[in-house]
Amino acid sequence: MKIEVLFSEVCNLSGDFQNVEYLRQSLPEADFIFTSLMDIPYFAENRPDMVLMGTMTEAVQRRVIEILQPYRDRLEKLIDDGVVFLMTGNACEVFVRHIDYVTEKLSVDGLGLFDLTAKTDLFHRYNGKFLGDIDGIPVVGFRSQFSFLYGDNSGGFVGKNRRSIGINPQTDLEGIRRKNFFGTNLQGPILPLNPLFCEHLMALAGVREPHAAHREAAMTAYEQRLREFRDPKVKF
Repeated sequence: MKIEVLFSEVCNLSGDFQNVEYLRQSLPEADFIFTSLMDIPYFAENRPDMVLMGTMTEAVQRRVIEILQPYRDRLEKLIDDGVVFLMTGNACEVFVRHIDYVTEKLSVDGLGLFDLTAKTDLFHRYNGKFLGDIDGIPVVGFRSQFSFLYGDNSGGFVGKNRRSIGINPQTDLEGIRRKNFFGTNLQGPILPLNPLFCEHLMALAGVREPHAAHREAAMTAYEQRLREFRDPKVKF
């Protein structure tokens, strides 16, 4: 199994890199390919089983768009071919049509694979928890973001939140989804927090009988967090 991690030297904020570490422990025989900003991506000429990219600064986000723009059509082909993508935090915004950086009075085009726009305001940060369902699996998570996505994602969303918000405060539909592409503003170690979702991604990538690392301990913590997040006294 080939798993490509994009730009981990700069796309690693908010603990997102722990998703990679958890997969490495869950799939010790897999080949992890770490693509840096100066590298030609592995996916350019090969078909990885999974591609990951994490949260980044706004300046890095613009650089990542520039780097990936020549590979736009290739990325679209891989998505349509069913390759698993996990884009967390503002990494998912790289794939939308347009990003407005309100604070910096700057606008840039994204890769345009999803017909949504992003708006980033560095003077206003949203912090909150998330409780929702992804492909029928209860998922817990956290979000801390300067940006929201806007547009109609009803035809392709990652999950429906039960508490908190979706891609913006006016919707309960979280993330952008196309086949096995999962783009979500949830950030941090969402795979260790959600071992069932981790196993689901591994299964989509072709792993037979997927087994999340440290499963018993991970499930105990996951079930405890589910109880806490379902408690109406817990603020979101």
